[in-house]
Amino acid sequence: MKTLTKHRELIFQDLLDRKDHPTAKMVFESVRSKAERISFATVYNSLEFLVQNGMVNKLNIESDSVRYDAFLEKHSHLICSKCGKVMDIPSVSLAPGLSFEHMGFEIDSVDVNVLGHCRSC
Repeated sequence: MKTLTKHRELIFQDLLDRKDHPTAKMVFESVRSKAERISFATVYNSLEFLVQNGMVNKLNIESDSVRYDAFLEKHSHLICSKCGKVMDIPSVSLAPGLSFEHMGFEIDSVDVNVLGHCRSC
């Protein structure tokens, strides 16, 4: 793995400090006052670097923009379908022993997202 540049460290720390599962634009807005001459392209490419190196996850949710999550422990998400807020919850799992091998399909991982609306909406 390449070493973390100053910008990548700043972006990674920003993600660690957040609980809102930000988009690249949200991260850019947050870090641009802390780093001289940082561009949106640098933020986006740094986020992709962090994902590729297993330091950050891309959320698999229906959204206008990709969301990022630096909380790597196994967990699920509550997603407000009205305002788009994303909240961490303990991992929701499927029935124990669920298998699709009879269909020629082996499960590698399961991401559970629960859609609804938040108290604010």
